[in-house]
Amino acid sequence: MSGLVVVIITLMVVLILLCLVLFYVRHKPHKLPPPHHEAQLLKERYSRGELSEEEYRKRVQELGCPPPVKDTDDR
Repeated sequence: MSGLVVVIITLMVVLILLCLVLFYVRHKPHKLPPPHHEAQLLKERYSRGELSEEEYRKRVQELGCPPPVKDTDDR
């Protein structure tokens, strides 16, 4: 009878450890995307016309990204 108790306790411990591992894997903090990712998203939104030039420049500055290079067309 005591052998059965040892097996049941062992199974319970394994089950608890498995639950803890699964919880950790599913709830671990996600890595943040690289800083240039946000700047790229802003650039795409600006090119689609979702942001004005003023909004775009303000948000890029808030991110601490280097200022965008302004195109100079001699037309």
